[in-house]
Amino acid sequence: MQGQRKIIDDILTSAKKTAAAMIEEAAAELDGRLDALRAELEVILSAEAEKSKAAADSLYDGRIKLGELEAKKVLLKAKQDCVSAVYDGVKQRILSAPDAEYLSILQKLIVAECNDGDEIVAAKSDAKRVTGAWVKKVSAAAGKKLTLSEEKGDFSGGVILRNKKYDRGLTVDEIVEELKERTVADTVKDLEL
Repeated sequence: MQGQRKIIDDILTSAKKTAAAMIEEAAAELDGRLDALRAELEVILSAEAEKSKAAADSLYDGRIKLGELEAKKVLLKAKQDCVSAVYDGVKQRILSAPDAEYLSILQKLIVAECNDGDEIVAAKSDAKRVTGAWVKKVSAAAGKKLTLSEEKGDFSGGVILRNKKYDRGLTVDEIVEELKERTVADTVKDLEL
């Protein structure tokens, strides 16, 4: 029995050694596979991190550019508002000028632009300033026959010269707009915009 025990012990010892070797080999293979998977995951994570960083950078750059464009739009609008304020001020200055100054401006414009037989259509707001007597004075200064229309214009100030062929606008809005077209570059420069 002793011999059988020894054989059984030898078989068990051999089996334990084989099992331990197999476990060690499997563990080594597992460690190798885990190391390979870790390396593969590191490559994937690194690539994904680069993609994420690139996407974040692109988004950031896009937002910065969008912000810069918005800032430029706001600045441009502010500059346009400043320029408009200047010309609105000119318009208000003309419209609120004392009667003598206002009518002098209109007279110079009419004398320079009128034709014999023109009818003067005044703004509703100028009904008390632009009178028949004033039109006679302008007609004499121009050396042409001018008449005051009973029709009143729906514009802020100034006049329209009307005849059979055309209407020539000498309204304050048109005068200021023409002035703006000629002087806007100088105005922007003077405002240091």
